[in-house]
Amino acid sequence: MNKLKISLIAVVLIALTVFITSLAGDNKKVVEKPIVKIGISGPLSGSLAFAGEGLRNGAEMAIAEFEKNNPNGKNKYQVVYEDDGFDPKRAASAVVKLANVDKVDAFMTFASAAGNIATPIAEKNQLVHIGIASDPNVLKGDYNFIHWTPPFEEAKIFLQELKKRNIKKIALMGANIQGITAVMDEVERQAQGTEIQIVAKEVFNFGTTDFRTIISKVRALNPEIYVPIAFSPELEILAKQIKDAGIKEPMTSLEGFELTDKPELFEGLWYINSADASEKFNADYTARYGKSPVIATANSYDITKMVIDASERASKNGQKPTRAQIKDALYDLDIEGALGRLTIDKDGFVLSKAVVRIIENGKPKTIK
Repeated sequence: MNKLKISLIAVVLIALTVFITSLAGDNKKVVEKPIVKIGISGPLSGSLAFAGEGLRNGAEMAIAEFEKNNPNGKNKYQVVYEDDGFDPKRAASAVVKLANVDKVDAFMTFASAAGNIATPIAEKNQLVHIGIASDPNVLKGDYNFIHWTPPFEEAKIFLQELKKRNIKKIALMGANIQGITAVMDEVERQAQGTEIQIVAKEVFNFGTTDFRTIISKVRALNPEIYVPIAFSPELEILAKQIKDAGIKEPMTSLEGFELTDKPELFEGLWYINSADASEKFNADYTARYGKSPVIATANSYDITKMVIDASERASKNGQKPTRAQIKDALYDLDIEGALGRLTIDKDGFVLSKAVVRIIENGKPKTIK
């Protein structure tokens, strides 16, 4: 074979190599998926760090399940967590960072205080925000949603349970936080015209540690049951001071006994809580993390699934969906979540049912 032929073959081989390498490079570009970032503003520090851990775990579990079951999904999903320490001032900074620095495509907040702070920021940035909150004001604007059992549902079940137990005189004692006051106001509204009398409705500031004056005032009104509604540590402090005062009447709450990492303090007491997660979710979570899910963990899981579902449906031609497209797709949501069938009404609520629970052997248990 002469040198000319050898040279031509060499040139052809080089050309083929370049062409194949080029194709490989193009294929690599095709399989690279856009990244959709899902933000969380919640407490990873402080007395509610256990709840923040649950939020993060729930979101990461939803993403892991999607990746396992949908290897050909249109997007990749990433959780971005900002620790707000359950402090409204830190929540404001966390939400701004999620929106402008982390540049998330959607985010969630924990509790109504953070939700109300996030609502105008989300609307201004046209950024999907789903609050785990009771206060309906979190819904203001087109980009804000709520995934939590609403106050009207919790109040309805609460009053039904009081009637069932023949309890007619109650004392509400709640922290001055939007979500808690929304729940107390709804109980008061629905109690009007019934046999149930709210003999006291005391509101105290976040950070209060001495409740003795409030307890003495309420005790003089002879309630049949005390209803403390607060977050940790105020909840534990208030409950202990009620017991220390020698009060024999029982306590109950709306959500309150889920808002502590010391449920054994409320052993044997019934209360109203947001919707139950499915047995499958609870089992899968426990198998994955070696512990039971806590308050709002299932909501975080569901919210992440909601954003993933909306993003997958909104993605076209390999392009990452816009924030507006994710928002529009959420209104057409209809999937199964940890808390049941997930759909969003015209106001932006993901509706779910309240349940009656009891603390049994130091753990929450739904009364069937």
